[in-house]
Amino acid sequence: MKKTILVTGASSGIGAAASEYLSEQGYFVVLVARNEDRLHQISEKLNGESLIIPYDLSDTEHIEDIFTKCRDNEIRLDGFVHCAGINNDIPIRANDIEVMKEVTAVNYYSFVELGKYFNKKKYSNDRASVVAISSSAAETCTKGMCTYAASKAALNAAVKVMGREFLKRHQRVNAILPTFVDTPMAVRMDDALGDLDSKIAGQPLGLIEPEQIAFLVEFLISDKSSYITGACIPVSAGAIF
Repeated sequence: MKKTILVTGASSGIGAAASEYLSEQGYFVVLVARNEDRLHQISEKLNGESLIIPYDLSDTEHIEDIFTKCRDNEIRLDGFVHCAGINNDIPIRANDIEVMKEVTAVNYYSFVELGKYFNKKKYSNDRASVVAISSSAAETCTKGMCTYAASKAALNAAVKVMGREFLKRHQRVNAILPTFVDTPMAVRMDDALGDLDSKIAGQPLGLIEPEQIAFLVEFLISDKSSYITGACIPVSAGAIF
């Protein structure tokens, strides 16, 4: 029976790559992101069927709406992949509390809320799998990335806690911690900080292709990783952190 996976941040970057690869592997994909036009573009690229749910994850109050729409379409989920994420790099001397709230809401709060509803029997199946796209930034704590790094460190902690709490239903929860990936976010970071080339130079294997992260996502979603949970797995391209 075809498994159904919800992917947040599905309109670009790792989320789009994961959605396309999961579809190639025979999964039904539920695409979630703010940009409805981009979701339709991604949906048209998929090999299999999909459901589009436009949603802004900064609205943490109504996240259950995503799951009720799945249920309205007679979908019970076998997994979800949290690729949604934002960054706004500023030094601590210029810190802005509103920016902190915005970044943390999407990167961390929304993941916990998604997990809360995903774990309910009416929305997901036993032995389902959750994968969060975190970041090596949680470990490296580079200058200018205080809020982003902290949000990803909180995400990693949540993954470990969920990994324990979800065992009752044999649901697994893991995170992937990449270094720099060839995505629009990396381009925006370069525009803001202007040193992407030097950071890539610290990755002996080069800038990571989004498809490589998608391969690991599918492994963690699938039964091939049935005994892995609560893990935060680095994909470093040889970088030391």
